[in-house]
Amino acid sequence: MGAGKSIMQARASAARAAARAGVRMQTLGPTARSVACERFLCEVWRTDPDRPPIPADVITAIADAGNYVVGALDETDGLLAAAIGLWGPPGRPVMHSHIAGVHAAARGRDVGFALKLDQRAHALENGGAQITWTFDPLVARNAHFNLRKLAGTADEYLVDHYGRLSDGVNGTDDSDRLLLRWDLLAAPVRAACDEGVRRVPAVPTPRARLIADGDRPVPCPADDETVLVAVPADIEDLRRRDPAAARDWRLAVRDALGGLLADGARLVDFDRSAGGYVLTRGER
Repeated sequence: MGAGKSIMQARASAARAAARAGVRMQTLGPTARSVACERFLCEVWRTDPDRPPIPADVITAIADAGNYVVGALDETDGLLAAAIGLWGPPGRPVMHSHIAGVHAAARGRDVGFALKLDQRAHALENGGAQITWTFDPLVARNAHFNLRKLAGTADEYLVDHYGRLSDGVNGTDDSDRLLLRWDLLAAPVRAACDEGVRRVPAVPTPRARLIADGDRPVPCPADDETVLVAVPADIEDLRRRDPAAARDWRLAVRDALGGLLADGARLVDFDRSAGGYVLTRGER
């Protein structure tokens, strides 16, 4: 398929996803919209209004520089999701999606999926080939969304990447992250975005490297070719109920998942039914 046709297909897929989610996309750069975006980010990340994740004037500046600053709005113009992506250095067709969030009231409507497909189409229309972003490996729903629904890949574990974050989502936890790479025209990504086909990698049944025993992580000695690294079902709830258990999970996943990736294992899937990451220890 030619580049022009691929771009047109990506835009058509984004339009269909937006229609299914009942939203329309709007640039959030102008001042009034950037103020609304600032307030939205405060609400999603549960921060004080005077300490927004990104201030409105910076949001406007990011948009003025030609970056991706877009929100998903419903029929009453309510902001349900927002994403801010920054273009990389000259000569590199890569966008880094710094922040993206969906309002809790909109979960289950595929609003986030529609927004990411819009971002994909935008990047392709402007010469991009890849979008990267980071996500907390302990957040199961994000892992499933990024790796299974969007068919992204991740091979780099970043320890306490942003330092201490002063918001109501991360609490006092270290900001460990996985760096996701979304190759916009890779076959699995095309299938996920343009055909609605979720990839299910053909790998042997994994043996557990880390399991959950109630709220606590339990390391296992599995050294098979395919292994599973479990995460909590809801780390945000666990942080509120039992911060010590949440801290144990951070360190256990850092050791298991981070160690496997550092040793050359390949992250191939997030299996929601099994509750964790699936990795293969063969050659990349």
